[in-house]
Parts: sequence; C-alpha cells; structure tokens
Amino acid sequence: MAKQNEIDYPVRLGEWVLKCVSGKPFADPHCGRLLIRLGTILSLLPERPARILDLGCGTGWTSQFFARAGHEVVGADISPGMIRVANDQRDAAGLTNLTFVVADYEQLNFRDEFDAVVFFDSLHHAEDERLAIAKAFAALKPGGVCLTAEPGRGHHDSEEARAAVAEYGVTEKDMPPEHIVDLGRQVGFASFRVFPHPDQVGVEIYDHRAKPVDDPFADTDPAFAPPPRPSILKRAIRRLFSRRTPPTLPPWRLTNVDHLLLHIRSNGLVLMRKPDASELRAAA
Repeated sequence: MAKQNEIDYPVRLGEWVLKCVSGKPFADPHCGRLLIRLGTILSLLPERPARILDLGCGTGWTSQFFARAGHEVVGADISPGMIRVANDQRDAAGLTNLTFVVADYEQLNFRDEFDAVVFFDSLHHAEDERLAIAKAFAALKPGGVCLTAEPGRGHHDSEEARAAVAEYGVTEKDMPPEHIVDLGRQVGFASFRVFPHPDQVGVEIYDHRAKPVDDPFADTDPAFAPPPRPSILKRAIRRLFSRRTPPTLPPWRLTNVDHLLLHIRSNGLVLMRKPDASELRAAA
C-alpha cells in the first residue's frame, strides 16, 4: 500500500503543491541547506563526464544539476506523475544528456552501467532498503561508487515524517550511516567513507554562528592556543598512562566540529565503492 501511495504522491499533493515541489531547490524554504548538500554530492562524484544514476529523483531537480555539471544522467522514480514533471522541465532546459525513466529502485535491471549511483533523500522511503542497495550495486560498473544523503536516526519520529505518513501514506524510515554501511557490506561493497551530514554542517557551522559578534575569532582562537609544555616528569607519566587510557581529542578541534564527527554513525553522508575488476578477480 505504501508503494502505491508513493506512485500516487503527485495526485495527493495537488497541482499547486506539485508546482512548488517542482521548483526545488529554489522554491524550498530550506534552499540553502539543499544546495550545500547537493554541492557536497557533486564534489564526491567521479570526474566528469561520468554516467550517473539518480534513484528516487522525484521531479528531477537533482538530476538536472548533475547534468548541468557535465555528467550523463539517468533519473529514476516510481511515480509517473513525478517523471512527467521531470521530463517537462528537462525539455524546457534543453538538457540532452539527461534521461528519465519510471522505475521502482527495488526492481531495477541495470547491470554494470554506471560510474555512480545517488540516493538523495530517497532511500528512506524504501520498503526493502537492502534490496535497493543491492540493485544499486548491480547497476554500478566495477570501481563505481554509491552516494547516500539520507535523514539519520530519529527521522521517523520527527513531526515532519509523522505528518507525511498520516497525510500521504508514504514510507518514512530512519536511515543512519551505520545501517547503510552494514547493508552495503552485505551486498558486496568493498570500502566506505562516512562524512558529516551537510545539513548538520550547515546548522553547526553556519546557523549557530550566523549572528555577527565583536570578536569574530573569539570562539576559535582559544582552541588553537598551544597548551603550556609540561615538565619532563609529567611527559613521562603521560606516556606511561596513555597506553592504558583512550586518547583524548586534540586541543585544536572545535566543539561543533567534534559533534559532527562523533555522531556520523547516526547522521551522515555515505560513500560506498564497488570492488574494481582486479579485486573481483582476487575475491573469486
């Protein structure tokens, strides 16, 4: 039932709301955060022109950005209504390197075709996210990468998610990096990197420090001040006990940055790489 509700989503939204959705990112109240997130994804994609598969693309605004950046892009979404809007916008923009298909990302048939697969706020709508990640793995060329930018732990309990489930009947799940990496290992991805979620970077680094102050370096300089050099005896004692206690955080790290790094298991952007041809041969 939830999957059918995803298909019918544009009808449930209504024409006026659908027009607002199709104006993403600029019509969205969180435009700045969306652009930060998309810019992060663009910086992690393979060198252009790469062949990109954008899964759960909705009205295709992310696909358009990838295409404008010089990539060959295929956008896929389960909803024909969303793809109709995506095709109209693609044609209006004159993007010949962008194709859209109506497809359930849990039932894809692509094999070894793409340099990168992107889940941008879409994997958390999956009924079976392991199957979706397995299909992404199959669609990638050896050595290709899968990028996920998804809401993390606690999302399904958020006011926004509960409202979407109640009003539209769609699936809303927590999709923390720890879970995504675990599923990625199960389906065959060989190596991983998790980054602080761009939305959290925006909040911690920009939103929380947006108000001008008299001294713009007051909250950074003390963290970089070198501590006084301890005596020889104290250094010897520290070396002895450092083998028994976990290392402390370096003195130059900022508190808000530490928060981002220490919570990436719960909320972060995931990059997973498919083994290349030589690795696949060695594994066989």
